Amino acid sequence: MASILQQIPPETAHHIGLRLLKLLPFTIKCDDPSLTVKTSFGDIKNPVGLAAGFDKHAAYVTELSKLGFGYIVAGTVTRNPRKGMPKPRIIRRPGEMALVNAMGFPNPGLEKFVENLSKHRADCPVLASIADEELDKLVECFVAVQKTSDAVEVNISSPNTPGLSKYFEPVFFKDAAAILHSAKQKPTYLKLPPFTENTTGFIDRIVGIWLENGFEGVTAVNALLVEEPRVKAGWGGLSGRPLFPILLDCIKILRNRFGEGFEINAVGGIHTGQDAFTALYHGADTVQIYTALTYRGLYTVKKIVEELKDAMKSKGFKKIDEARSRR
Repeated sequence: MASILQQIPPETAHHIGLRLLKLLPFTIKCDDPSLTVKTSFGDIKNPVGLAAGFDKHAAYVTELSKLGFGYIVAGTVTRNPRKGMPKPRIIRRPGEMALVNAMGFPNPGLEKFVENLSKHRADCPVLASIADEELDKLVECFVAVQKTSDAVEVNISSPNTPGLSKYFEPVFFKDAAAILHSAKQKPTYLKLPPFTENTTGFIDRIVGIWLENGFEGVTAVNALLVEEPRVKAGWGGLSGRPLFPILLDCIKILRNRFGEGFEINAVGGIHTGQDAFTALYHGADTVQIYTALTYRGLYTVKKIVEELKDAMKSKGFKKIDEARSRR
């Protein structure tokens, strides 16, 4: 199915692929005791999660769970409905196994999102990704989605939403983190942008504030802002294989700076089980994929899980916890 969908414009192919999942008559089993991971939102059957953005409306969570994910992140949702940025707003870079998107948070708004999320019958934990430029609206999203999700991911780092940049002002973010924590009922993760030479310092301060407020961890990293003339905006967020070395650097920086007392969900360029193993070995607790699924197809999670087990075996590890404990 993936090869056929690759011949169709990417946003159209994405919608078709989601609809076809509703016809999937079976579940792809990716359970393995050697890959079980303990997280703040529960024990998961394998460490491979679906990243935010794939199911923006939380309308296909049940169907996506049939692909074998350890957990799913639905959204990102904002307080009010948004159409997103003008089309075309997503393109493929097949030579790099990458995508560039300038989506801009198209979503149905909080009420419809929560309604959809409440109906899912996934056999894995479901996280809700939230965002909003206005803090009061972000808090409203935070309160609402906790009623129907197992955990929350707070996205302040979308490269396609410049208005989110104020969250990286330490004084403003300190207040925001305190307000969010006062409303916290479920495990909550902060989604970070890629670390660059110019951003590492202030991201470091933001993460410090986040962890000092008692949140469980972070998701690293979001897409990287790049120029792309084929999308209407002329720029967008790069995801896929080119991000993997950036992701690894971020994981190492976070672990070296803040130690082991928090969780890292690693996302960005994870395409194979070897990639997943490398991320986990160097400090991640779980991994998330998006772009890999668009290129590797229906059995992506199963392929990654089998490759991950092979990578563990080649290093003499029988359980994923053994690899993570050696870092």
